[in-house]
Amino acid sequence: MERISEDGKMYILRLDSGEDLIGSVQEYCREKKIKNAWFNAIGSTWDLQLAYYDLDKKTYQIMDFEEFLEIISVTGNISIKDGAIFAHAHGMFGRHDMSTLGGHINRCIISATGEVMLRALGGEIKRGFDEESGLYILG
Repeated sequence: MERISEDGKMYILRLDSGEDLIGSVQEYCREKKIKNAWFNAIGSTWDLQLAYYDLDKKTYQIMDFEEFLEIISVTGNISIKDGAIFAHAHGMFGRHDMSTLGGHINRCIISATGEVMLRALGGEIKRGFDEESGLYILG
């Protein structure tokens, strides 16, 4: 990953082929000690794992996609979970036939390039386990 631009607490990052979008953003925030942020991304992927949370069963349904996909839009945030910096993101992805798919991103390996805008915010936000939903929610 390369930082292309920085303006105060706003960063433009470029990811290259083979880099993991979520892991790279998380690592960048760890290095910069960013504990509260929002990010957006576009680009392309060839190895994607999405999840859909079934609230009734309190489990994720997971699907893998090994095909070239455009990253239409990713929205995510940075918080602290179990004492560590944690990236959480959802995304929308486009296929060659112009159909789309989307969900919670577990893995998104960049194929050609990834472009990320990261906005760091002051302080920190923590995630805590919520019994009712079975999720780690912002608190």
